[in-house]
Amino acid sequence: MKTISIESKLYPQILRTIVNPPQILYVLGDENNLNKKSLSIIGSRNASEYGRETARKFARGIAMQRINIVSGMAMGIDSEAHLGAIEAGGTTIAVLGSGFNHIFPDKKVFEKILNNGGTVITEYEPDVEVFSEGFRKRNRIVAGLSLGTLVVEAKAKSGTSITARFVQQFNRKVFCIPHAIEDDYGKGTNKLLKSGAILVTDILDILEYYDISEVVETINIEENIDVPEEYRECYNMIEKNPISSNQISKLTNKSISEVNTILTMLELEGLIKSLPGNYFCK
Repeated sequence: MKTISIESKLYPQILRTIVNPPQILYVLGDENNLNKKSLSIIGSRNASEYGRETARKFARGIAMQRINIVSGMAMGIDSEAHLGAIEAGGTTIAVLGSGFNHIFPDKKVFEKILNNGGTVITEYEPDVEVFSEGFRKRNRIVAGLSLGTLVVEAKAKSGTSITARFVQQFNRKVFCIPHAIEDDYGKGTNKLLKSGAILVTDILDILEYYDISEVVETINIEENIDVPEEYRECYNMIEKNPISSNQISKLTNKSISEVNTILTMLELEGLIKSLPGNYFCK
């Protein structure tokens, strides 16, 4: 464990600019991640399957552009964001609301982060136990470390809205994925959109906002591949990291039989590869 004070050169520069920055950070893992360009991805603990898949997908795509993913290591959207970054071979920072001797809620995600070049930080000494105010204070650090924050899912009353308020207070941008108006999982995100958050439906909506030139190169490569229009939606769901036909069905709202037919055609064209367990990759 490392201890980094606010006067240290290792202390994240962007965090110094917020209201009430932590005076000390306790750090496990690679401290160099603290000063990388970062985006936070947050949302409900009790997330839908669609929300989990979307968080993971966005985290993978953003991490592939060498942008660090920050979240709070909670169950649901937070954990999926960390895991998506790891799957992409990127880096991720988890911010805890307790000390390192009281990891909550999932030690498996904690260990994966540290075993894959990531970082876990807290402002609390190791023996500080889990307490509700710690989570609320943690949210300001999640917001403060990031250029902006993507809210994937949030119910009407959600701790996610606390982080979003910090983001706005720090003059950073809140991005939201819209939901159907009757969807309980998205009432909080829709409310944020009504109050001025930026609507996103694609990873590029975020990356282009920050003028990341590498994104344009990625798009051009994709556009040069001749994929029939009726297959393109499913094709765009497939990346280097494997994804299952069931996941594609849920993300595209197509029936599993229709998805399987499209995947078969894409494989015959040599555009994708099939893997055991009905998984596919490019």
